[in-house]
Amino acid sequence: MKKSKTILTVVAVALAVFAGSAQATIVGPYRLAFITSTDPGATLSTIEEYNALVQGLADAAGIGGDIEWFVIGSTDLVDARDNTGTNPAVDGVGVPIYLVDEITLVANNNADLWDHSIQHIINQTENGDTKSHWPFTGTYWDGTNATGKVGTNSNAGALGTSLPETTQGNGSSTTDWVWRQMTNDPSATALPLYAMSEIIPEPATICLLALGGLALLRKKR
Repeated sequence: MKKSKTILTVVAVALAVFAGSAQATIVGPYRLAFITSTDPGATLSTIEEYNALVQGLADAAGIGGDIEWFVIGSTDLVDARDNTGTNPAVDGVGVPIYLVDEITLVANNNADLWDHSIQHIINQTENGDTKSHWPFTGTYWDGTNATGKVGTNSNAGALGTSLPETTQGNGSSTTDWVWRQMTNDPSATALPLYAMSEIIPEPATICLLALGGLALLRKKR
């Protein structure tokens, strides 16, 4: 009995600390973003194929399920800001965007996402591991597809176009995160992608952790 009380106290304290930090960060609806743990490249043709790819990674990592995920990328037919529902002109102000740790703020809203500078690099994978790389995005800094946009390599284009001229972002930069001028790496046939979730109504992680911890304790008793 004493052991159970000790475990309960430790779990309660841990949950209180974790809940306090996370809840202080996220209030209300939000989105999550990650860089893929795998390097699938940009050879798929349609935006639906890219969305399915990142959805599969999210599902495997346990952050999919009822949450829909989209590639932060553009094909010739669909811009990244429209694919993710973050076009300020169409989707309004939007919601804050965080890394999968639900603590680190990536962008305050839709406009902040596409104003050429985000708050934090997207350097966590769907599994929560750290990874900084040059992801394929096919996207100009304003969220539109990069085909024909100005830059050192003006031939760089959207996802699904000929490699290695598909536009890359810089996963280590808050300004060039989705588009960088130097985009001509002959070896870049396999690089990661960015992904973003749909709008999540409210933080549910804390409640689920608490319920899971209490259920575990009841079984042990």
